[in-house]
Amino acid sequence: MSFAKFCPRCGKDTNSFIGNICTDCFLQDKKIFEVGKISIFVCKFCNRLFISNNEVAFSEEVIGEEVASKTTVIPELGEPKIFVELIKRTDLDYEAIVNVKGLINDTLVEQTKIVHFQLKETRCDACMKLNSDYREAILQLRSVSGKNKDELMRIAEEVLKKENVKNPLSGTSKIIEMKNGYDLWIGSKKAAVKVSRYLSKLYKVKLIVSKKLIGEEKSGQRKYRFTFCVKID
Repeated sequence: MSFAKFCPRCGKDTNSFIGNICTDCFLQDKKIFEVGKISIFVCKFCNRLFISNNEVAFSEEVIGEEVASKTTVIPELGEPKIFVELIKRTDLDYEAIVNVKGLINDTLVEQTKIVHFQLKETRCDACMKLNSDYREAILQLRSVSGKNKDELMRIAEEVLKKENVKNPLSGTSKIIEMKNGYDLWIGSKKAAVKVSRYLSKLYKVKLIVSKKLIGEEKSGQRKYRFTFCVKID
């Protein structure tokens, strides 16, 4: 038979004690965790996140992990577990409900705190380049009849969108429409290679590649701009 103890502070009968007071009274005086300053930047153009010098695709899961990483617990807390639930108020304003559980002297304690923070807008290097007509390659999409030029364009944009997740330069800085096709100025040569090869295989046509000398690197190595042409009937 077990008997509940008497808390000398609040008068409650309980078996949950830390020291000579009940757990509830202990938690009234003690903060078992703190959340440090949250500094997260988001590109206003591509929506990529910049956290601790790392660039990642936008994800609320990643934001929650950053909040958890900024949470520090008191040394007495054993086996701490941190849970973060995000509430989006606006595109930039968030609330994080931070819940921490752990053991103090074999007694389970738990606290919850609401943290307000704001994402800070920025412009990433890739978007600044693309907004200033930067391109490493030009992709020429050509349809002899002109009837299939929009289909070519749609597929090219779909491939570039997938590549953009891995490399933000895999976008277009300019799109020039003409009667029988489009010219796409693409920030990444690798992306231009991938989309042009994909289209040439899809339509079973030869890929035409040319290059133009545009300068030299500091090392003295020549610098070229490539043009990839996909031409269908």
